[in-house]
Amino acid sequence: MVLVGEFFLAGDDESAVLVGPRKSHDFPAVPCDGIYPDDAVPRWEALLTGEESPLRHVVPMANDGFTVFAVPQTLSTALTSAGTDQLRRTALTWAETVSEAGDEFRPGSAVDLLERLSALAVSRAERGLNLYCWYFAP
Repeated sequence: MVLVGEFFLAGDDESAVLVGPRKSHDFPAVPCDGIYPDDAVPRWEALLTGEESPLRHVVPMANDGFTVFAVPQTLSTALTSAGTDQLRRTALTWAETVSEAGDEFRPGSAVDLLERLSALAVSRAERGLNLYCWYFAP
């Protein structure tokens, strides 16, 4: 299980590699503890857009269980334009899929996470930044 992780905004890949579980930063961020974001992101993208883009890893996963990846632009755009009902449906469908796979993520927590991630994506667009995610799963 993922111990810690977060979606965050950064200007570029060089800035994004400076984050991690033991590194403080001032980037706007949304915690995503308890999930595998590299599984969730493609699923959210497929549910919101019908597409699934490959993830671009800025820090590839190694034996230490740490990775940083860029959230696909398609998902960032979809999160920015999705309405509350669409985000809710996506979150509930994803939470059900996760539960069927043997992991559990409460539906209310899933909705909250996607709503907060959507707000971060809106901020990304307004600030001209990129959306990234790091997580640590030893």
